[in-house]
Amino acid sequence: MAVMKMVALTMIGPQSEMEPVARQMVLTGGFQPLPLDILINDRSLRSKLTTETENPYDELVSKISTIWKVAGEVVPDPQPVTITKDFTLSHARMLVEQTSRRLQVWEQRRRVLVEEEELLRATKLFVEALSGTEFGPRELAEGRFAKTFFGYLSNENFQRLMESGEESPIAINELTVSNGNTWALIITVPGYEESTKKLLEAVYFKEFSLKDIAGQLDGEAPLALVEKRIENHQRAIRGLAKAAKDMLREHRADYELLFSQLYTMQRVYDVCKGRGEVSGMFVLSGWIPADTYAEISKTIAEEAPMTTLMVEETQDISYSGIRIPTKLKNNAFFRSFQDIVAMYSLPSYGEIDPSPIVAISFILFFGFMFGDVGHGIMIFLGSMMLVKRGIMRRSLGQVMKMASISSMFFGLMYGSIFGIEGVIPEIWLNPMHDVNKLLAVSIGLGVFMISLGLLLNMIKQYRAKDFGRLLFDGQGLAGLALYWTLCALGMIYITGSPISEFTADLMWGAIGLLILVMIFRDILARYILRQKGDGESPVLNLFEIMHNLMSFVSNTASFVRLAAFALNHVGLSLAVIMLSEMVRSLPGGIVMKGIILIIGNLVIVCLEGLIVFIQTLRLEYYEFFGKFYKGGGSAFKPVGWKKEGGKFSQANAEDL
Repeated sequence: MAVMKMVALTMIGPQSEMEPVARQMVLTGGFQPLPLDILINDRSLRSKLTTETENPYDELVSKISTIWKVAGEVVPDPQPVTITKDFTLSHARMLVEQTSRRLQVWEQRRRVLVEEEELLRATKLFVEALSGTEFGPRELAEGRFAKTFFGYLSNENFQRLMESGEESPIAINELTVSNGNTWALIITVPGYEESTKKLLEAVYFKEFSLKDIAGQLDGEAPLALVEKRIENHQRAIRGLAKAAKDMLREHRADYELLFSQLYTMQRVYDVCKGRGEVSGMFVLSGWIPADTYAEISKTIAEEAPMTTLMVEETQDISYSGIRIPTKLKNNAFFRSFQDIVAMYSLPSYGEIDPSPIVAISFILFFGFMFGDVGHGIMIFLGSMMLVKRGIMRRSLGQVMKMASISSMFFGLMYGSIFGIEGVIPEIWLNPMHDVNKLLAVSIGLGVFMISLGLLLNMIKQYRAKDFGRLLFDGQGLAGLALYWTLCALGMIYITGSPISEFTADLMWGAIGLLILVMIFRDILARYILRQKGDGESPVLNLFEIMHNLMSFVSNTASFVRLAAFALNHVGLSLAVIMLSEMVRSLPGGIVMKGIILIIGNLVIVCLEGLIVFIQTLRLEYYEFFGKFYKGGGSAFKPVGWKKEGGKFSQANAEDL
């Protein structure tokens, strides 16, 4: 449960082994390419290397996809297939050219027909919109005192255009609205044509030339002729689609196999982006998790015996500008909460992964504030439904399920089901009757979380070998001791517990001593630990201490919201119940009562549940993370067979 160790892997071998090597990197799904120009500082060496950034299979995949597009079908999902060693780039190009030559002609013809049909439809719409007026396309196109633009744009952009046109010398005439688009006639004065064009480009205005439209209206009964030509174009487009469908039906298996092969090689060459080539050799570098090196080394030795592997430990990488990616490793339970951490920021490489702690504390805080058996069941079922329908991400759905279980657990502890008390006996406490106990537990949780944050910061300082801050800083051991002492004094004075004068003096003396230690932090680090400090003056340290003291107080007090929202939840539930009872005596009162109870509980679950979710995040991000967590990590993005954002299955060793 931590940030995985990464190593920089560099592979050098003959060009003939580049594709087998890259295929294995795709297969592992754990290789993030690293551009060589970042790694190589030596200019003379860099000048001898040629780098490739283009993927030659992008064009081939696009070409072979044309057959489904022409046929009016959806491009199929690629499937894991076997790539033999004789499936080279030149061989792939030959297969695609043989297959796509006819398709290219069809696709080009289809595009021309579609464009011509669009112009004909625009012509028909223009004539129908301006029928009964003296204005025709030729007159408007050749106007001496005005420049006219005709076309369409989205309804949203049309509103933007209307707002922009208020301060410009242009007249905007709405003709008709169709399929989410607004057709319009834009008229401006001579000399303002270029500015108008820029304005129309900004709102993605699709313009049709009035001269081209005029050219479609020659002869007798021009409108009837336009309609007939539209029918002819549609018939021609359907004919092309039928021809493609027939061709696809006859060779579907072959086309799908070729498409999957090309797609696989496309992913392979995504690995090869940024590779270097020199004297018939390739150089390929990237990040891999350290624990995968043994398997990769074994596989490469079998598939590419002449390729040499070089591993560079991350602690040895001193090149400027290199950012080591972050890959988190957690079990299935904690993995769902990685997204909660990532919403704030991914841990930087080598930083502590707070996901396990966030998982436990998030579940605890949410249930504490939203404790109710019935409402927990509603959240659980609602999360399942939203995930099933694809509205909610699976990871977030898992988080909400865990939070709902916690809500049900605390509902049992509070003896609350849909805000009704007495149906089930309370096991622990009643929020409305045990307010002091509720507040005490809330503050106790706050002290624990803040202390844990300081302890984690001390671990962070230990890893960095910053022993001065570890021992003497306000966020280190001295700060933790000061915080605990202040908490102890606060608890004594609030509860009125008896304490001897000597003990009180000793505790206040300890507070004073700890403050002095933090003020002279750098001096103590220099003379006791022989460690060079930051050189900050005691005055600056004093201001930092004041800030730490105020944050201790405010962060601890912030956890009172746990009790406040627990009480708020009970209060809202009681309000809904009271309102339902008030309408019971009215005509149709039973039905109205049921409606109020249903709507009221839905509002509580949706609205208050969202608020509690946000408040839980606040406690994690501000009160807890603020003590130790920096973030700013860059996610590890390996190239695998599974396309990013796609739904394809990753190939295994037998597939490639």
